Amino acid sequence: MNSPDLSTLSNHELYSQLASLTAQSIPEGWASATVHSEIEGWNSGLTYGEYIALDSAETKYFLPKGSYFDLFRELRRRMQQADQLPWNKAELRLEAEGHFACTFSYPDGRSGDEVAGAVAGLDAIEYVPPPPPPIALPADLSALSEDEIDGWFYKVAQDAIKAEWSLAILRAEIESLSDGSSMMRYRTVDEPGELAMDAGPESIWALCAELWKRAAQTGEPWSELTVQITPEGSVRRITVYPDSPVPADLTGATNAQLTDWLREMTVRMIDAPWVSALAVGRFADPPRRGGSALFFHPESAPEAEWATLVSMNHNRLFLALWQRWKAHGQDWSELQVHLQPNGTVSFEGVPRSP
Repeated sequence: MNSPDLSTLSNHELYSQLASLTAQSIPEGWASATVHSEIEGWNSGLTYGEYIALDSAETKYFLPKGSYFDLFRELRRRMQQADQLPWNKAELRLEAEGHFACTFSYPDGRSGDEVAGAVAGLDAIEYVPPPPPPIALPADLSALSEDEIDGWFYKVAQDAIKAEWSLAILRAEIESLSDGSSMMRYRTVDEPGELAMDAGPESIWALCAELWKRAAQTGEPWSELTVQITPEGSVRRITVYPDSPVPADLTGATNAQLTDWLREMTVRMIDAPWVSALAVGRFADPPRRGGSALFFHPESAPEAEWATLVSMNHNRLFLALWQRWKAHGQDWSELQVHLQPNGTVSFEGVPRSP
């Protein structure tokens, strides 16, 4: 489902809608309300609220209705500075008669200026025009060849990335045409080792979904697609299938098999000639909470460390290894796997702090 287009609304209209949605969401008379919004990414976040009941003066909680997340996200877009991370938390405090204050905080701990006033007539934040619409895809993607789809991946990346870039990485994770997600990461010429984050246009999902549909029709739907693109037009696709090369059930695999699969998946994800690589798994307890990361030293700059994307299988393999070590009394908070192009693999664990 497409989000509503809020880019044409004034700041006054954005805050008016937030106030109106608050009043609609609270099931009884109220004296004041606070809405919290936490945004992690373009499509990832949490919004919740609390209010003081008018009759009992009790603090109660409510679930904000409607497009709260979209409204806060549009405010975030307008406020973002080119050289700073956008805010990740907002707190809107609203009085029943319409007066409010909104504060913003940032991932590095900074607190932004408070925006305050009445709902009517507020226009405290500078309006930032929306970016031009993304490049339009052909109406019928099924008529395209796979080479033509690769060409459109390149056009979409070239259109979406506004900085001078050296690599674009498009990613889709799909279980069905109604269940999945897509995103874009890229390296800039100025900071080749970092992966800039971007939600990417919806056309990434459309192209990936078309390829997934074709794979499903042949009986071999993949679960994850990574597309690596260079400014010269080179397009490389990496597919991960639900059962291959890493089986769905890892309980019967040997430690050597787990290591081989981890090395294979790591090598597949590295996008340039390399001299060494480091795959990292981090674990909370219970083990279903965790994540993994992948870094490598390129031949072109052996002293530099570049990041690239991991596959979903990295998390599964790291978790299987962690569970086996823990069964023998070794509880790691982080497991590091060092790899060499000749196939050499070594492990280093970071014990969990008491």
